[in-house]
Amino acid sequence: MKTYIMRKLLSAGLSLLCCYGALSQEISRDNALHSRIEANTANAVNANWPFRFGGPFYSHIFIDKIYADSDVIIPCQSVFDVQIAARLGFKVIEANVHETATPGKYIVMHGVRGRLGDQVTRLDGSSAADVVIRETPFDELMTQFVYRSKYAKYRTRITSLEEFLVECRRNNIAPMVSHIDKAQVEFVRSIMGNNFILYWGGRDEFDGPILEYWDYRTKEQILGRCRYMGPPYMYCMGNTRAFTDEQLEDICREVHKLGCHIGFAGCYENPAQSEKLLGLGFDFSASGWDINEIESGNLCNLTADLVFADFKTNGKVEDCVLILEHGQTISPRVRLKSEFLSGGSLHIHFKGRIHVKMGDYIDHDYESDGSRSTWISTYFMEQATVFEITAVGHAEVMSMTYRASKM
Repeated sequence: MKTYIMRKLLSAGLSLLCCYGALSQEISRDNALHSRIEANTANAVNANWPFRFGGPFYSHIFIDKIYADSDVIIPCQSVFDVQIAARLGFKVIEANVHETATPGKYIVMHGVRGRLGDQVTRLDGSSAADVVIRETPFDELMTQFVYRSKYAKYRTRITSLEEFLVECRRNNIAPMVSHIDKAQVEFVRSIMGNNFILYWGGRDEFDGPILEYWDYRTKEQILGRCRYMGPPYMYCMGNTRAFTDEQLEDICREVHKLGCHIGFAGCYENPAQSEKLLGLGFDFSASGWDINEIESGNLCNLTADLVFADFKTNGKVEDCVLILEHGQTISPRVRLKSEFLSGGSLHIHFKGRIHVKMGDYIDHDYESDGSRSTWISTYFMEQATVFEITAVGHAEVMSMTYRASKM
């Protein structure tokens, strides 16, 4: 009996030791995670990493110009794209990196499911859409294909990763580089230092800002990923319409408490939805047309506070408020001519529903209860930098500003 009791006590003691050991390991892991989160949070707050400056938008423009029926001027993710993005005021540009059949050699282009797609053609003008990038030697990619463009000077060869990064350095813009492997990350670091964002990848390779694109269905999953990665971390939500506005506001608050950032791919949303999401607390967006704020326009700086003399309208001003009935309009009074590259930024505080036509991409209804202003911006290419607002039903405009610049 005594022997039996001793065995039981010994077994219980061993179990307790095992549990204590497991608990200690768990505590140690948690402490290490919290230490890393605290250290990285301090870095994110104090460091000069891109999304603390320049506004919410990073450049993913010209993504709609990679298809066969698109009218291309600037090839997407070429060195020309880097230059245009910098001129438009972006501080970050996306770089979709592809490995080639030549070890250690990479190109930058969006592509279509790992193929060249219709962004380029062969030298004789024939289609290169089905060419698999990773199965094609680097030298062949550099010599046998050219970009499509309406202008001959942009029909150059494909851009290598090295060329893209060097152009980013020259234009003081940080690349958001899609992850291939550790060797590629080290190559990027050899040119950019730590001044880049890693698109995918792990903390064993990079302790700077990492962006991931997920469509998690619950707040708990999103916060769990943020805790796992630790800041500086950028959660890009691919399914914003799966949540209510109230849920999205709550998710944004909780992500911020962890020292992380949350964004969405605005290039795949409509302009009104993008504007709403930023108002709900999202930090960043992959821009297909939006540009960051123009502090002072070199083409015009129009304002309307008590009077609306800077704008042309068939509405009526009453008590310093512009009243628009259905179908009535407002547009810039100044005459703006077509420019190769320009940008416009419109802030309007209104109540009701309006339709905004502005450039190639903004042709949408916006609705407001008057509790906050609405911000709409876009780049223009080979167009006059103008807009027109049309009332959809009764609308009241309390104030507005419009800044436009030749870039």
